[in-house]
Amino acid sequence: MTVQDMHYDFKLKFNKVDSQDQANFKAPEIDWWLNEAMEVFMKQRYGINNIKGEGFETTQKRIDDLRNLVIKDQSLPATALTIDNSFEAPLPGDYIFAIRLQAETSKEPCGRRICVCTPTQHDDLSSVLKDPYYEPSFEWGEVPIVYGTKSDTVADSNKVFGYTDGSFVINSFILDYLRQPKRIAFVSGLPGQSYNYPDGSTVNQDQGCELPDHTHREIVDLAVQMASGSVNSPGFQFKAAKVAQNE
Repeated sequence: MTVQDMHYDFKLKFNKVDSQDQANFKAPEIDWWLNEAMEVFMKQRYGINNIKGEGFETTQKRIDDLRNLVIKDQSLPATALTIDNSFEAPLPGDYIFAIRLQAETSKEPCGRRICVCTPTQHDDLSSVLKDPYYEPSFEWGEVPIVYGTKSDTVADSNKVFGYTDGSFVINSFILDYLRQPKRIAFVSGLPGQSYNYPDGSTVNQDQGCELPDHTHREIVDLAVQMASGSVNSPGFQFKAAKVAQNE
């Protein structure tokens, strides 16, 4: 569906197109609902907080729902830190969720090796680094990691931290992840063909939904459900049931 089609579908399902059953939403408002619905859709398909309890890549449907947002083998150069034999790397600017993370490591005189990165809770990190069964190991190819920041500055935010036992170093991380999609926008439906977001940035060109085409009606259905709930539409329960079927 084009972005114009998504707007028409939204109006058809919410407002019965140009009827006065419900107050009409303006194009920027419909864009806002579509973008919010797309964000919710992504989170539902990635995690298991949904009706079917299925996470990302659990079924072929889940794989196909988000396939256009999967970025493969993104190299993140690592920088050595001065504490805990640790290394850090900044996450990509469009990063949302990690799918797989590996560490490209090296040890003298063994050479290089790709290690599996194991997400670790911060409160377990100290014990993991000393546990003979879970500690970092070049030979076993294991590197504990955590996500976080070092300070409140932008440059130190959104990073991944990997830990070694001091016998090897991390040269880089190799990340597969879900990226942030571009915002849906239908500015050609406005007289001035532009509008501003609340943060002041200007939208001056159309942008369709980057998710696969088969998800577009599901995203519109979810947007209609959310908009109906916000204005206490009498058809809210029916729209909610339809969204449940889309799962």
